[in-house]
Amino acid sequence: MKIIKIKNLSWDPSIYPRTTKSQQTINAYAEALEIGAQFPPIKIQRVFNYPDADGNKTTLATIILDGNHRYEAFQEKGIEEIPAIEWKEHPLDYEKNKIPLLLESAKCNTIHGDRLTPNDKKRVARDIASTDTECNYTEEALAEKLGVTRQTINTWISDIRARQRTNRNSIIIRLSRLGWTQEKIAEITGMTQGRVAQIINNANFCEINNLLTQGHNMEYIAAHYQMDLALTWAIRLQGKTDQEKFKELGWGLRTWDQWNFNECDERFGDDWPARHRSRIDVRSGEADGGQVAGGGVVPDTCLLFERKCQAFDLASRDKRPEIEYHHWDPQKETWPVTKKPDLIFFDPPYYTKKKKEYEQKANKDIPSISSYTKKDYTQFFKDFFTLAHKNAKPTTTLAFLNADWPARHLPAMPPRLPRLSKPVCLEDIADRWRAGI
Repeated sequence: MKIIKIKNLSWDPSIYPRTTKSQQTINAYAEALEIGAQFPPIKIQRVFNYPDADGNKTTLATIILDGNHRYEAFQEKGIEEIPAIEWKEHPLDYEKNKIPLLLESAKCNTIHGDRLTPNDKKRVARDIASTDTECNYTEEALAEKLGVTRQTINTWISDIRARQRTNRNSIIIRLSRLGWTQEKIAEITGMTQGRVAQIINNANFCEINNLLTQGHNMEYIAAHYQMDLALTWAIRLQGKTDQEKFKELGWGLRTWDQWNFNECDERFGDDWPARHRSRIDVRSGEADGGQVAGGGVVPDTCLLFERKCQAFDLASRDKRPEIEYHHWDPQKETWPVTKKPDLIFFDPPYYTKKKKEYEQKANKDIPSISSYTKKDYTQFFKDFFTLAHKNAKPTTTLAFLNADWPARHLPAMPPRLPRLSKPVCLEDIADRWRAGI
Protein backbone atom coordinates (compact mmCIF):
# COMPACT_ATOMS: atom_id res chain seq x y z
CA MET A 1 0.00 0.00 0.00
CA LYS A 2 1.15 3.57 -0.70
CA ILE A 3 -0.06 7.07 0.11
CA ILE A 4 -0.97 9.10 -3.00
CA LYS A 5 -1.65 12.82 -3.33
CA ILE A 6 -5.25 13.39 -4.40
CA LYS A 7 -4.22 16.01 -6.97
CA ASN A 8 -2.08 13.45 -8.82
CA LEU A 9 -5.02 11.12 -9.51
CA SER A 10 -7.20 11.07 -12.64
CA TRP A 11 -10.78 9.89 -12.92
CA ASP A 12 -11.34 8.43 -16.37
CA PRO A 13 -15.04 8.12 -17.36
CA SER A 14 -14.18 5.78 -20.25
CA ILE A 15 -13.04 3.07 -17.82
CA TYR A 16 -15.68 3.82 -15.17
CA PRO A 17 -18.24 0.99 -15.19
CA ARG A 18 -21.17 3.01 -13.84
CA THR A 19 -23.46 5.33 -15.72
CA THR A 20 -23.07 8.01 -13.04
CA LYS A 21 -21.48 8.52 -9.64
CA SER A 22 -23.74 8.36 -6.59
CA GLN A 23 -23.75 11.64 -4.71
CA GLN A 24 -25.61 9.91 -1.88
CA THR A 25 -22.70 7.47 -1.42
CA ILE A 26 -20.14 10.30 -1.59
CA ASN A 27 -22.04 12.23 1.11
CA ALA A 28 -22.22 9.15 3.34
CA TYR A 29 -18.46 8.54 2.97
CA ALA A 30 -17.69 12.21 3.69
CA GLU A 31 -19.81 12.08 6.83
CA ALA A 32 -18.02 8.92 7.96
CA LEU A 33 -14.65 10.65 7.44
CA GLU A 34 -15.72 13.41 9.83
CA ILE A 35 -16.00 10.90 12.69
CA GLY A 36 -12.66 9.26 11.90
CA ALA A 37 -13.77 6.27 9.85
CA GLN A 38 -11.01 4.30 8.10
CA PHE A 39 -11.55 3.21 4.51
CA PRO A 40 -9.77 0.47 2.57
CA PRO A 41 -7.27 1.75 -0.03
CA ILE A 42 -8.46 2.63 -3.49
CA LYS A 43 -7.05 0.77 -6.51
CA ILE A 44 -5.00 2.72 -9.04
CA GLN A 45 -2.88 2.14 -12.11
CA ARG A 46 -0.04 4.13 -13.63
CA VAL A 47 -0.36 4.50 -17.40
CA PHE A 48 1.51 6.12 -20.28
CA ASN A 49 0.31 7.18 -23.73
CA TYR A 50 -2.61 8.86 -21.95
CA PRO A 51 -4.41 11.78 -23.73
CA ASP A 52 -3.98 15.14 -22.06
CA ALA A 53 -6.86 17.45 -21.14
CA ASP A 54 -7.02 18.85 -24.68
CA GLY A 55 -6.71 15.43 -26.29
CA ASN A 56 -3.82 16.63 -28.45
CA LYS A 57 -0.84 15.02 -26.74
CA THR A 58 -0.15 11.98 -24.62
CA THR A 59 1.25 11.99 -21.12
CA LEU A 60 1.75 9.92 -17.98
CA ALA A 61 -1.14 9.55 -15.54
CA THR A 62 -2.33 7.64 -12.49
CA ILE A 63 -5.95 6.61 -12.98
CA ILE A 64 -8.46 5.26 -10.47
CA LEU A 65 -9.70 1.73 -11.10
CA ASP A 66 -11.72 1.31 -7.90
CA GLY A 67 -12.72 3.79 -5.19
CA ASN A 68 -14.09 6.79 -7.08
CA HIS A 69 -16.67 7.50 -4.36
CA ARG A 70 -13.95 7.40 -1.68
CA TYR A 71 -11.76 9.65 -3.85
CA GLU A 72 -14.61 12.19 -4.19
CA ALA A 73 -15.34 12.09 -0.45
CA PHE A 74 -11.68 12.74 0.42
CA GLN A 75 -11.66 15.68 -2.02
CA GLU A 76 -14.88 17.05 -0.56
CA LYS A 77 -13.40 17.04 2.95
CA GLY A 78 -10.20 18.71 1.77
CA ILE A 79 -7.99 15.69 2.55
CA GLU A 80 -4.90 15.88 0.34
CA GLU A 81 -3.71 12.24 0.47
CA ILE A 82 -5.39 8.85 0.20
CA PRO A 83 -4.15 5.26 0.72
CA ALA A 84 -3.92 3.26 -2.51
CA ILE A 85 -2.76 -0.05 -3.96
CA GLU A 86 -1.59 -0.48 -7.54
CA TRP A 87 -3.14 -3.12 -9.80
CA LYS A 88 0.01 -3.77 -11.83
CA GLU A 89 3.45 -2.88 -10.51
CA HIS A 90 4.58 -1.43 -13.84
CA PRO A 91 2.99 1.33 -15.96
CA LEU A 92 0.67 0.14 -18.76
CA ASP A 93 0.16 1.49 -22.26
CA TYR A 94 -3.25 3.15 -21.92
CA GLU A 95 -4.24 2.82 -25.58
CA LYS A 96 -3.50 -0.90 -25.66
CA ASN A 97 -5.11 -1.70 -22.28
CA LYS A 98 -8.41 0.16 -22.22
CA ILE A 99 -10.47 -3.02 -22.14
CA PRO A 100 -8.42 -4.76 -19.40
CA LEU A 101 -8.58 -1.56 -17.32
CA LEU A 102 -12.36 -1.32 -17.73
CA LEU A 103 -12.83 -5.00 -16.91
CA GLU A 104 -10.73 -4.76 -13.76
CA SER A 105 -12.68 -1.70 -12.66
CA ALA A 106 -15.96 -3.50 -13.32
CA LYS A 107 -14.83 -6.62 -11.48
CA CYS A 108 -13.96 -4.57 -8.37
CA ASN A 109 -17.39 -2.96 -8.44
CA THR A 110 -19.21 -6.32 -8.50
CA ILE A 111 -17.80 -7.52 -5.16
CA HIS A 112 -17.96 -4.51 -2.80
CA GLY A 113 -19.27 -0.99 -2.30
CA ASP A 114 -22.18 0.11 -4.47
CA ARG A 115 -22.63 -2.98 -6.62
CA LEU A 116 -22.98 -2.56 -10.38
CA THR A 117 -26.57 -2.72 -11.55
CA PRO A 118 -27.54 -5.18 -14.32
CA ASN A 119 -27.81 -2.19 -16.68
CA ASP A 120 -24.27 -1.09 -15.76
CA LYS A 121 -22.96 -4.58 -16.46
CA LYS A 122 -24.83 -4.74 -19.76
CA ARG A 123 -23.42 -1.38 -20.84
CA VAL A 124 -19.87 -2.51 -19.98
CA ALA A 125 -20.33 -5.79 -21.90
CA ARG A 126 -21.67 -3.98 -24.98
CA ASP A 127 -18.98 -1.28 -24.86
CA ILE A 128 -16.26 -3.95 -24.76
CA ALA A 129 -17.86 -6.07 -27.48
CA SER A 130 -18.20 -3.03 -29.75
CA THR A 131 -14.49 -2.19 -29.52
CA ASP A 132 -13.29 -5.80 -29.47
CA THR A 133 -13.68 -6.36 -33.21
CA GLU A 134 -11.33 -9.37 -33.17
CA CYS A 135 -13.48 -11.06 -30.49
CA ASN A 136 -10.51 -11.56 -28.18
CA TYR A 137 -12.79 -11.43 -25.13
CA THR A 138 -15.10 -14.42 -25.15
CA GLU A 139 -18.53 -14.56 -23.56
CA GLU A 140 -17.03 -16.77 -20.82
CA ALA A 141 -14.32 -14.21 -20.00
CA LEU A 142 -16.80 -11.34 -19.84
CA ALA A 143 -19.20 -13.38 -17.71
CA GLU A 144 -16.46 -14.17 -15.19
CA LYS A 145 -15.41 -10.54 -14.85
CA LEU A 146 -18.94 -9.17 -14.59
CA GLY A 147 -20.31 -11.88 -12.31
CA VAL A 148 -23.09 -13.08 -14.62
CA THR A 149 -23.76 -16.20 -16.68
CA ARG A 150 -22.42 -16.78 -20.18
CA GLN A 151 -26.02 -16.94 -21.44
CA THR A 152 -26.68 -13.46 -20.05
CA ILE A 153 -23.60 -12.07 -21.83
CA ASN A 154 -24.66 -13.76 -25.06
CA THR A 155 -28.11 -12.16 -24.80
CA TRP A 156 -26.54 -8.73 -24.25
CA ILE A 157 -24.00 -8.80 -27.11
CA SER A 158 -25.23 -11.34 -29.69
CA ASP A 159 -26.34 -8.62 -32.13
CA ILE A 160 -22.93 -6.91 -31.94
CA ARG A 161 -21.05 -10.17 -32.54
CA ALA A 162 -23.33 -10.98 -35.48
CA ARG A 163 -22.52 -7.64 -37.14
CA GLN A 164 -18.82 -8.16 -36.52
CA ARG A 165 -18.88 -11.61 -38.11
CA THR A 166 -20.71 -10.24 -41.12
CA ASN A 167 -18.24 -7.38 -41.43
CA ARG A 168 -15.31 -9.82 -41.14
CA ASN A 169 -16.84 -11.96 -43.89
CA SER A 170 -17.25 -8.95 -46.18
CA ILE A 171 -13.58 -8.07 -45.62
CA ILE A 172 -12.59 -11.61 -46.62
CA ILE A 173 -14.75 -11.46 -49.76
CA ARG A 174 -13.37 -8.02 -50.69
CA LEU A 175 -9.74 -9.17 -50.36
CA SER A 176 -10.45 -12.35 -52.31
CA ARG A 177 -12.00 -10.37 -55.18
CA LEU A 178 -8.97 -8.08 -55.25
CA GLY A 179 -6.71 -11.10 -55.85
CA TRP A 180 -5.37 -11.79 -52.35
CA THR A 181 -4.41 -15.39 -51.65
CA GLN A 182 -6.34 -17.29 -49.01
CA GLU A 183 -3.11 -17.72 -47.07
CA LYS A 184 -2.56 -13.94 -46.91
CA ILE A 185 -6.22 -13.29 -46.01
CA ALA A 186 -5.97 -15.83 -43.19
CA GLU A 187 -2.87 -14.08 -41.89
CA ILE A 188 -4.47 -10.63 -41.77
CA THR A 189 -7.79 -11.84 -40.30
CA GLY A 190 -6.27 -14.22 -37.75
CA MET A 191 -8.27 -17.18 -39.10
CA THR A 192 -7.33 -20.54 -40.51
CA GLN A 193 -6.95 -20.83 -44.25
CA GLY A 194 -9.64 -23.52 -44.28
CA ARG A 195 -12.14 -21.19 -42.59
CA VAL A 196 -11.31 -18.41 -45.05
CA ALA A 197 -11.92 -20.77 -47.97
CA GLN A 198 -15.24 -21.85 -46.43
CA ILE A 199 -16.44 -18.23 -46.10
CA ILE A 200 -15.45 -17.41 -49.69
CA ASN A 201 -17.06 -20.54 -51.14
CA ASN A 202 -20.28 -20.15 -49.15
CA ALA A 203 -20.80 -16.46 -49.89
CA ASN A 204 -24.33 -16.01 -51.23
CA PHE A 205 -25.78 -12.65 -52.20
CA CYS A 206 -28.54 -13.80 -54.51
CA GLU A 207 -31.06 -11.65 -52.63
CA ILE A 208 -29.57 -8.43 -54.02
CA ASN A 209 -31.69 -8.52 -57.19
CA ASN A 210 -34.78 -9.43 -55.15
CA LEU A 211 -34.22 -6.45 -52.86
CA LEU A 212 -33.77 -4.18 -55.89
CA THR A 213 -37.05 -5.36 -57.43
CA GLN A 214 -38.74 -4.63 -54.09
CA GLY A 215 -37.70 -1.00 -54.46
CA HIS A 216 -34.75 -0.91 -52.06
CA ASN A 217 -31.73 1.22 -52.99
CA MET A 218 -28.08 0.19 -52.83
CA GLU A 219 -27.49 1.96 -49.51
CA TYR A 220 -30.26 -0.13 -47.94
CA ILE A 221 -28.85 -3.35 -49.44
CA ALA A 222 -25.33 -2.55 -48.22
CA ALA A 223 -26.67 -1.99 -44.69
CA HIS A 224 -28.74 -5.18 -44.96
CA TYR A 225 -25.62 -7.24 -45.68
CA GLN A 226 -23.39 -5.16 -43.35
CA MET A 227 -21.10 -4.44 -46.31
CA ASP A 228 -19.50 -1.29 -47.64
CA LEU A 229 -21.19 0.28 -50.64
CA ALA A 230 -18.36 -0.38 -53.11
CA LEU A 231 -18.41 -4.14 -52.44
CA THR A 232 -22.20 -4.19 -52.74
CA TRP A 233 -21.99 -2.55 -56.15
CA ALA A 234 -19.20 -4.95 -57.19
CA ILE A 235 -21.36 -7.97 -56.35
CA ARG A 236 -24.38 -6.49 -58.11
CA LEU A 237 -22.41 -5.76 -61.32
CA GLN A 238 -20.38 -8.97 -61.35
CA GLY A 239 -20.06 -10.51 -64.81
CA LYS A 240 -21.21 -7.44 -66.73
CA THR A 241 -19.01 -5.80 -69.37
CA ASP A 242 -17.15 -2.59 -68.57
CA GLN A 243 -19.56 -0.67 -70.81
CA GLU A 244 -22.56 -2.14 -68.97
CA LYS A 245 -21.01 -1.21 -65.63
CA PHE A 246 -20.41 2.36 -66.78
CA LYS A 247 -24.07 2.60 -67.75
CA GLU A 248 -25.31 1.12 -64.45
CA LEU A 249 -23.11 3.54 -62.47
CA GLY A 250 -24.35 6.52 -64.46
CA TRP A 251 -20.87 7.48 -65.60
CA GLY A 252 -21.47 7.60 -69.34
CA LEU A 253 -18.72 6.82 -71.86
CA ARG A 254 -15.88 8.96 -73.21
CA THR A 255 -13.21 7.52 -75.46
CA TRP A 256 -10.82 10.48 -75.74
CA ASP A 257 -7.85 11.15 -73.50
CA GLN A 258 -8.78 14.46 -71.85
CA TRP A 259 -11.48 14.22 -69.19
CA ASN A 260 -13.27 16.76 -67.05
CA PHE A 261 -15.04 15.50 -63.92
CA ASN A 262 -16.42 18.09 -61.54
CA GLU A 263 -17.15 15.95 -58.50
CA CYS A 264 -16.06 12.75 -56.76
CA ASP A 265 -18.41 9.78 -56.77
CA GLU A 266 -19.20 9.51 -53.05
CA ARG A 267 -19.96 5.79 -53.43
CA PHE A 268 -16.29 4.95 -53.83
CA GLY A 269 -13.25 5.84 -51.73
CA ASP A 270 -13.10 7.67 -48.40
CA ASP A 271 -12.87 11.32 -47.49
CA TRP A 272 -9.19 12.06 -48.10
CA PRO A 273 -6.89 14.96 -49.01
CA ALA A 274 -6.87 15.47 -52.80
CA ARG A 275 -9.34 12.63 -53.30
CA HIS A 276 -9.61 11.92 -57.02
CA ARG A 277 -12.37 10.66 -59.31
CA SER A 278 -12.96 6.93 -59.60
CA ARG A 279 -13.76 7.30 -63.30
CA ILE A 280 -10.15 8.37 -63.91
CA ASP A 281 -8.94 5.02 -62.54
CA VAL A 282 -11.06 2.99 -64.97
CA ARG A 283 -10.18 5.01 -68.05
CA SER A 284 -6.47 4.99 -67.34
CA GLY A 285 -6.05 1.26 -66.86
CA GLU A 286 -7.46 -1.99 -68.10
CA ALA A 287 -5.64 -4.38 -65.76
CA ASP A 288 -4.10 -5.01 -62.36
CA GLY A 289 -2.40 -2.26 -60.42
CA GLY A 290 -0.34 -1.33 -57.40
CA GLN A 291 -0.18 2.29 -56.23
CA VAL A 292 -0.18 4.94 -53.47
CA ALA A 293 -3.67 4.32 -52.16
CA GLY A 294 -4.74 7.35 -50.13
CA GLY A 295 -8.54 7.34 -49.81
CA GLY A 296 -8.99 3.93 -51.44
CA VAL A 297 -10.61 5.03 -54.70
CA VAL A 298 -8.39 2.74 -56.80
CA PRO A 299 -9.09 -0.45 -54.77
CA ASP A 300 -12.81 0.31 -54.87
CA THR A 301 -12.69 0.83 -58.64
CA CYS A 302 -10.66 -2.35 -59.18
CA LEU A 303 -13.24 -4.19 -57.09
CA LEU A 304 -16.04 -2.87 -59.29
CA PHE A 305 -14.34 -3.73 -62.57
CA GLU A 306 -13.00 -7.11 -61.41
CA ARG A 307 -9.29 -6.20 -61.55
CA LYS A 308 -6.76 -7.56 -59.11
CA CYS A 309 -5.10 -4.88 -57.01
CA GLN A 310 -2.36 -4.33 -54.46
CA ALA A 311 -2.57 -0.95 -52.74
CA PHE A 312 -0.02 0.79 -50.52
CA ASP A 313 0.13 3.98 -48.51
CA LEU A 314 2.19 5.67 -45.81
CA ALA A 315 -0.93 6.17 -43.65
CA SER A 316 -2.18 2.95 -42.06
CA ARG A 317 -5.92 2.26 -42.48
CA ASP A 318 -7.71 0.11 -39.90
CA LYS A 319 -10.94 -0.03 -41.91
CA ARG A 320 -9.21 -0.77 -45.22
CA PRO A 321 -7.10 -3.90 -44.86
CA GLU A 322 -6.50 -3.99 -48.60
CA ILE A 323 -4.34 -0.86 -48.25
CA GLU A 324 -1.03 -2.12 -46.93
CA TYR A 325 1.40 0.11 -45.09
CA HIS A 326 4.54 0.93 -47.04
CA HIS A 327 7.06 3.75 -46.80
CA TRP A 328 8.13 4.61 -50.33
CA ASP A 329 11.89 5.08 -50.10
CA PRO A 330 13.07 4.48 -53.68
CA GLN A 331 16.73 4.85 -52.74
CA LYS A 332 16.48 1.64 -50.68
CA GLU A 333 14.92 -0.04 -53.75
CA THR A 334 12.23 -1.75 -51.69
CA TRP A 335 9.34 -2.77 -53.97
CA PRO A 336 6.32 -4.22 -52.11
CA VAL A 337 4.29 -5.54 -55.06
CA THR A 338 4.46 -9.34 -55.12
CA LYS A 339 3.81 -9.68 -58.87
CA LYS A 340 4.83 -7.46 -61.75
CA PRO A 341 1.70 -5.39 -62.43
CA ASP A 342 0.00 -4.57 -65.71
CA LEU A 343 -0.81 -1.09 -64.41
CA ILE A 344 0.81 1.14 -61.81
CA PHE A 345 -1.54 3.94 -60.78
CA PHE A 346 0.65 6.46 -58.96
CA ASP A 347 -1.20 9.25 -57.16
CA PRO A 348 1.24 10.97 -54.77
CA PRO A 349 0.60 14.12 -52.70
CA TYR A 350 0.63 17.19 -54.93
CA TYR A 351 3.69 18.92 -53.46
CA THR A 352 2.55 21.24 -50.61
CA LYS A 353 -1.03 21.49 -51.87
CA LYS A 354 -2.46 19.50 -48.94
CA LYS A 355 0.55 19.57 -46.63
CA LYS A 356 -1.35 20.03 -43.37
CA GLU A 357 -3.96 17.40 -44.21
CA TYR A 358 -1.32 14.85 -45.22
CA GLU A 359 0.71 15.49 -42.08
CA GLN A 360 -2.34 14.51 -40.02
CA LYS A 361 -2.73 11.25 -41.97
CA ALA A 362 0.92 10.23 -42.21
CA ASN A 363 3.04 8.33 -39.71
CA LYS A 364 4.50 10.82 -37.21
CA ASP A 365 7.96 9.27 -37.55
CA ILE A 366 7.96 9.29 -41.36
CA PRO A 367 6.81 12.55 -42.98
CA SER A 368 4.71 12.80 -46.10
CA ILE A 369 6.50 13.93 -49.25
CA SER A 370 4.30 17.05 -49.05
CA SER A 371 6.78 18.30 -46.47
CA TYR A 372 9.76 17.89 -48.86
CA THR A 373 11.59 20.80 -50.43
CA LYS A 374 11.01 21.25 -54.15
CA LYS A 375 14.40 19.68 -54.88
CA ASP A 376 13.70 16.62 -52.71
CA TYR A 377 10.16 16.35 -54.09
CA THR A 378 11.31 16.14 -57.71
CA GLN A 379 14.18 13.81 -56.76
CA PHE A 380 11.65 11.47 -55.12
CA PHE A 381 9.83 11.12 -58.45
CA LYS A 382 13.03 10.49 -60.37
CA ASP A 383 13.98 7.72 -57.93
CA PHE A 384 10.47 6.27 -57.82
CA PHE A 385 10.05 6.06 -61.59
CA THR A 386 13.46 4.39 -61.88
CA LEU A 387 12.48 1.85 -59.22
CA ALA A 388 9.10 1.23 -60.83
CA HIS A 389 10.72 0.67 -64.23
CA LYS A 390 13.03 -1.97 -62.74
CA ASN A 391 10.07 -3.89 -61.27
CA ALA A 392 7.64 -3.66 -64.16
CA LYS A 393 6.89 -5.70 -67.26
CA PRO A 394 7.86 -4.34 -70.69
CA THR A 395 4.12 -3.87 -71.29
CA THR A 396 3.24 -2.31 -67.93
CA THR A 397 1.35 0.98 -68.11
CA LEU A 398 2.14 3.81 -65.71
CA ALA A 399 -0.71 6.17 -64.84
CA PHE A 400 0.73 9.19 -63.04
CA LEU A 401 -1.80 11.58 -61.54
CA ASN A 402 -0.52 14.96 -60.37
CA ALA A 403 -1.54 18.61 -60.27
CA ASP A 404 0.37 21.83 -60.84
CA TRP A 405 0.92 23.83 -57.65
CA PRO A 406 3.16 26.82 -58.31
CA ALA A 407 4.32 29.34 -55.72
CA ARG A 408 1.87 32.07 -54.68
CA HIS A 409 -0.95 30.27 -56.54
CA LEU A 410 0.12 31.63 -59.91
CA PRO A 411 -1.19 29.90 -63.04
CA ALA A 412 0.96 26.99 -64.18
CA MET A 413 1.63 28.73 -67.51
CA PRO A 414 1.86 32.56 -67.62
CA PRO A 415 -0.52 34.08 -70.21
CA ARG A 416 2.38 35.57 -72.21
CA LEU A 417 3.64 32.07 -73.08
CA PRO A 418 1.90 30.07 -75.82
CA ARG A 419 -0.33 27.21 -74.76
CA LEU A 420 0.49 23.63 -75.76
CA SER A 421 -1.16 22.70 -79.02
CA LYS A 422 -2.60 19.56 -77.44
CA PRO A 423 -2.90 18.19 -73.91
CA VAL A 424 -0.26 15.78 -72.63
CA CYS A 425 -2.12 12.54 -71.98
CA LEU A 426 -1.31 9.49 -69.90
CA GLU A 427 -0.56 7.42 -72.99
CA ASP A 428 2.26 9.81 -73.96
CA ILE A 429 3.77 9.46 -70.51
CA ALA A 430 3.30 5.68 -70.59
CA ASP A 431 4.93 5.32 -74.02
CA ARG A 432 7.99 7.30 -72.93
CA TRP A 433 8.17 5.38 -69.66
CA ARG A 434 7.98 1.96 -71.37
CA ALA A 435 10.74 3.07 -73.71
CA GLY A 436 12.90 3.98 -70.73
CA ILE A 437 13.04 7.67 -71.68
